[in-house]
Amino acid sequence: MAARGAARKQRETGSSTPGPSTRERIEAAALALFVERGVDAATTREIAKAAGVSEGAIYRHFDSKDELASEMFHRIHARLAGLIREAARSKRGIAEQTRAVIDAYSETADENFPLFTFHLLYTHRFLPSPDGVDNPVEAVEDIVTAAMKRREIARGDAGFVAGMTLGLVLQTALQVHYGRLKGPLAQYADTLVTAALAVIRPLSR
Repeated sequence: MAARGAARKQRETGSSTPGPSTRERIEAAALALFVERGVDAATTREIAKAAGVSEGAIYRHFDSKDELASEMFHRIHARLAGLIREAARSKRGIAEQTRAVIDAYSETADENFPLFTFHLLYTHRFLPSPDGVDNPVEAVEDIVTAAMKRREIARGDAGFVAGMTLGLVLQTALQVHYGRLKGPLAQYADTLVTAALAVIRPLSR
């Protein structure tokens, strides 16, 4: 019965796969406006119009425009942290882990560059993370700290080393965003790995 009902609905709508949900349409419209005009400048009325929904529909899913922006930011923030921690678990040695971290950033950026750019441009606004949301910078610091404990690299300020390494990736992504470099970001991964290891290896014993 359920299968026949689903088939009938598909015939009536002329589609065999569901379209994006209202929430997904709101998020996609908001993301485009946030990246183009900024969170403060974009209005809920404009988001609703771009999403093809009523303004009230936004407030059925989110308490405010800032909550919408914060939720999208922390979703990719936590995802990057998770990918970095997986790199630390699945790879051996600082060289392999560095490669995995840069690949994680590159693949995430190229999968949805507007969302990655939004995360990059609004880091200062939505940090520190709320409880329960992991931080990709701390995840990289943990990799560096572990490498220092293994004596792969000299002991020092793990935050400084992590910041230098991530800066290479994030600044390159900014250059792509501003049109000074052509995407995708992954095409620069090999060079970024070489540069990152050049930052790290002078500290080696």
